[in-house]
Amino acid sequence: MKKLLSFAGVTLLTTALLDPLLQSTLDKPVPWLRDLGMFVAGAICLYLLVKYRNDL
Repeated sequence: MKKLLSFAGVTLLTTALLDPLLQSTLDKPVPWLRDLGMFVAGAICLYLLVKYRNDL
């Protein structure tokens, strides 16, 4: 479970931060709601990983 939360958190945060850069270089509109959702989901994964570090 630790590996899953760690992988999901890092992947979602990285994608949420790099996606606007990629979309803007392709001259497409940036889907801010999707990026915000990915950022929040990644932050929640890392929060759960830290909060329950002894139980996992």
